[in-house]
Amino acid sequence: MTNPLKRLLGVFLSVGVSLAMSHAEADNSLGQRDNLSTGINDRQKAEMAVPAGFVNGSSLNGLLRNYYLSRDNHDTPTRLDQREWVQGAYLSFRSGYTDTPIGVGIDVHGFYGLKLDGGGGSGGAGLLPLNSKKEPESDFSAAGATIKFRGFGSLVQAGDQYLENPVVAGGVSRVFPQTFRGVALKNYSVPDLTLDAGWVDSTRLRNQSGQSHLITSYGSSNKAGVPADRESPNMIWTGVVYSVPGTVTLTVYGGQLSDIWNQYYAGVSWPLTLTHSLTLTPYLHYFKTRDQGQSQLGGIANDTYSGGLTVSGDGQSLTLGLQKIDGNTPFDYVAQDDRSFLYLSNSQQFADFNGPGEKSWKLQYQTSLKYLNAPDVQLSTSYTRGEADLTRVDPASKGYGYIFNADGKDAHHWERDVALRYAVPAGKAKGLNLTLRWATHRTGDGYTAPGNTRGNSNADEYRVIVDYPFSIF
Repeated sequence: MTNPLKRLLGVFLSVGVSLAMSHAEADNSLGQRDNLSTGINDRQKAEMAVPAGFVNGSSLNGLLRNYYLSRDNHDTPTRLDQREWVQGAYLSFRSGYTDTPIGVGIDVHGFYGLKLDGGGGSGGAGLLPLNSKKEPESDFSAAGATIKFRGFGSLVQAGDQYLENPVVAGGVSRVFPQTFRGVALKNYSVPDLTLDAGWVDSTRLRNQSGQSHLITSYGSSNKAGVPADRESPNMIWTGVVYSVPGTVTLTVYGGQLSDIWNQYYAGVSWPLTLTHSLTLTPYLHYFKTRDQGQSQLGGIANDTYSGGLTVSGDGQSLTLGLQKIDGNTPFDYVAQDDRSFLYLSNSQQFADFNGPGEKSWKLQYQTSLKYLNAPDVQLSTSYTRGEADLTRVDPASKGYGYIFNADGKDAHHWERDVALRYAVPAGKAKGLNLTLRWATHRTGDGYTAPGNTRGNSNADEYRVIVDYPFSIF
């Protein structure tokens, strides 16, 4: 057996004692989920029922996206504000499957992004790639393909693909979704059960044209500024999802980012019907992260807990979320999974509330505005507050020492998020939607943001996103 296969089997056996959960959309259904790549797992399962026929089962869909992002940084060391505006076009072809015992198909995607604004030193918002002078490029583009096989209750994909699971998922909060290069397998032979396994060795980040090494989101350097090696040669994962529609959802996932960490996820979600129109959904999440192999970011012993309650009904929902990071390092994950998929329930538009020893709470309300005769307008608003202990960080930690702050015993920060989305319900412009986002982040004495680029960050961030999805066939 080859080394990757041995490691894959080892991860699978080691997570067999855990329980976990798929993302709970009720937790943040408007949230950060802005891209056509969301719902990947549901789409893949639906492909198992597509009638045989390479041509008859094919589709060609597209998206025109206009994206503006402006971040007003109040007191970062450089005082540089980020502002970018991009027009993007995206096409996705998905074939059917040949009428053979093992059906064969292909998925092809491509995109092009054109800079509308971002000069004058205002780039760096993550919409566009940067050149050697850290200035945004005038445009960028990429294309990728995946060959897929269907048979015996399984779907296997090899190539440039989208991923969505608790230990590795592509960031979707910019113009185009992130992809990964590798092999992934799903098996649906048992009703209500999905088996998932895969291996990837590189990624195309959400503002890149080419492939990059897998890297971590937060590990950077020690307190002296000596950079750590954040690059990993590959990642493997295995998982099991048990989900009965309308009842309990349990999942088992574990992943290994080679020479950096082993990470396991556990949780449960269960919607409970209170009345004919009111549902109560409790949810729990747990992550266990330990350094592995060469331990390129140093020692990691991090346990992350989060959970809460969502009450929903009549187009409205109210969520109370609680989160605790137990360890001397922040909760870290593969870049650029921006936690759009809600496996870290208190992660918000700007901050993840994932600092060492951090405790946080979130209150979020979502509703349609049908009571204002605007049923096609969705409103989401939330407030999240956290307190971390940054004195726990080892200044000599190879990856996380830069977060140490001698004054950070009770470092606190808060974030307020407001989002509005309007979708045209009918007519020639049906499907056109406009999303407005506003995030306000404020910090107290002793707080140092664990991110790599934003420093001690008081900021306001604005996003305007106009999407027009279309189908050619």
